[in-house]
Amino acid sequence: MKKKKLFTHEPPPVANLTEANVLIRELWEKLREYEDRLATSSRHSSRSPSSDTPEAKAERKKLKRLVVEIRLALNQVTQDTNAR
Repeated sequence: MKKKKLFTHEPPPVANLTEANVLIRELWEKLREYEDRLATSSRHSSRSPSSDTPEAKAERKKLKRLVVEIRLALNQVTQDTNAR
């Protein structure tokens, strides 16, 4: 079975450290937002698991994938910045 690619396109290019820092901040804010939303599921709160709708479960799965993608993008940006 082929593994699905996480990224559909390359990360945006950055010309200098300032642009890289702006991109990192944007990704970091999105990451925090998604992790906060994940934390509100029944798995990480006092809510019962039966309170999660199928839509909520699908959203949680999608958010987990986005968190992984953002973390990988942050790693890529910081590696590219360190290489310069």
